[in-house]
Amino acid sequence: MIERILEIRPTEVATGIYRLSVPVPFIGLGQVNIWLLEDDEGFAMIDCGVSNSETRRVIEDAWAYLFPRRSLTRFIVTHFHPDHVGNAGFVSSRWNVRPQMTLMEWMAANVAQSGLYSDDVELRTSFFRQNGASAEQLSRFLAETHLYHSNVSLPDSFDRIRAGDSLSIGWRCWTVLTGRGHSPDLVMLYSSTDDILIAGDQLLPKITPNISVWPWEPLADPLSEFLESLQRLAEITTSRTLVLPSHRDPFEDAPSRVHEIVGHHANRLVQVRSLLDEGPSTAAAMLGSLFRPNLDGHQFSFAMGEALAHLNHLTFKGLVNRRAGFDGTISYSLS
Repeated sequence: MIERILEIRPTEVATGIYRLSVPVPFIGLGQVNIWLLEDDEGFAMIDCGVSNSETRRVIEDAWAYLFPRRSLTRFIVTHFHPDHVGNAGFVSSRWNVRPQMTLMEWMAANVAQSGLYSDDVELRTSFFRQNGASAEQLSRFLAETHLYHSNVSLPDSFDRIRAGDSLSIGWRCWTVLTGRGHSPDLVMLYSSTDDILIAGDQLLPKITPNISVWPWEPLADPLSEFLESLQRLAEITTSRTLVLPSHRDPFEDAPSRVHEIVGHHANRLVQVRSLLDEGPSTAAAMLGSLFRPNLDGHQFSFAMGEALAHLNHLTFKGLVNRRAGFDGTISYSLS
């Protein structure tokens, strides 16, 4: 049960754009932003929070407070993670509108909802064990991970949007941008006229989105995809760009924040190489040096994925070797 509502009433952050901050049950995040954009006949909604009665009540109360006689004209979901798509089934049914998403995000949501992908805990447990996780770490993961299907309700259909599409919402025209690394094909919206970027999880203040390797693509290099997506954002935004992120508060100067995040990952890569300079290591053995201690089981899984993302990135660059031992345990060493 979520006991604290962060913000019941929407607040206007720019003319015709409202922020509704709703709680999420995941340690480290605390909340997610739902964006409500004034449209000709009502309002457009971007993202919808985790599927639970508390979040649905917050959405209903906010709508009754701000838009009691207005319709929902458009419903956009940035990506398939449960704090963004969770209430899609409820919103679609309540306001008779299909979610607009990229095809890859829609497919990922449906695969995950079916019990595969992040809910395939047997596959993930085997993957973590192969990468050096201890029995204690695996036990906490199994006990404390959040299952996707228990946090998400999906409708039967959606409307596809693609990078480069133009969406007219009210008096503003938004260009659809997409980003990768954190999620397969995450949607962002950019208004060049007003210099406003609705960034999803791709560009966040103070925290960085999780960049993970998953067991169904163990040799992936999501960090390269993420850094390339950030570079494209830095090229089209300015120091005056108002960034509306999915977590935490709006901020300005997107290129500077991109620079900070790129620097964070560069430092993390140096740290990983420094650890390997002491000798070969598994991903799990690095967690104590790369992340804060006493991670819960859910955070452990993301830490493992992120450690592997940096190791794979270095492997693709030819700086690190990946080797499977006789027992199948994978270790890494400097080239």
